[in-house]
Amino acid sequence: MDTISQWISADVTISERHRDIAIDFAMALGGLAIVEKDPLFQVSYPLDNEVQLILSELATFIQDLDPNASISQYIVDQENWNKNWQAFFKPTEITDQLIVLPEWEAGDDFPHKVKTHIRPAMAFGTGTHETTQLCLKMLQASIVGQERVLDIGTGSGILGITALHLGAAEVDALENDPYTEENIRDNLKLNGIQSGFNLQITETPILKTPYDLLVVNIIRARLFPLLPKYFEAVRSGGKVIVSGLLAIEDEETRALIATSPWKILKPFSKNEWIAYLCEVK
Repeated sequence: MDTISQWISADVTISERHRDIAIDFAMALGGLAIVEKDPLFQVSYPLDNEVQLILSELATFIQDLDPNASISQYIVDQENWNKNWQAFFKPTEITDQLIVLPEWEAGDDFPHKVKTHIRPAMAFGTGTHETTQLCLKMLQASIVGQERVLDIGTGSGILGITALHLGAAEVDALENDPYTEENIRDNLKLNGIQSGFNLQITETPILKTPYDLLVVNIIRARLFPLLPKYFEAVRSGGKVIVSGLLAIEDEETRALIATSPWKILKPFSKNEWIAYLCEVK
């Protein structure tokens, strides 16, 4: 796979009450990273023949939401994009036992038992976003040891990598975006993981069911059509973690889960985001 050397970054300024919906839509259009910097957010897309159509659609959407919203765009090379991340990406404590660290932070400087190192790149999943933090908390609460885990939409690999750190035996990590592969491989190396993380970048994954635990952290636009395909992937008594959703999507998400063999054990929320820990009936 060729490494993308240039990206289009768009700075979107929009009222706070519309920001989360705008971020959701920007990611649904194929955004590979979001950085929130009050009073705006920045979304990045690969520089290709489709990007101007995507940005035009995003601009129309945000201005329909908020007539005072604005969007500006600029080309960023990979080196400068990574420098920007270094200014933004700081150690993120998930619990008193679990922390996510940028690659340049020495693990010995932190007392946490579980330390996941991440190289910031064009992939959604550094531990800074609320949905990822909710998933990490639920993973820590759910993994006892030797679980077989299915990680749908692995992104940077952060959830699957952390599952292995917590004691899972094996992770099948699914992704359909080839741009994430280099970052995932880098993160596996950073965390000293040589086996147990089975990556499939495909629209038609091969599953080794049943799993003990499924985790999925994907925005609603992609999650709802996808999730029913995995209703039978986890054994009876196993756990399912569903995240990537806005709190305003709670009712329709519960309605979708009600059609599955899962029951919600507990919802978790942070700011405008909500996630669910479920058990298979």
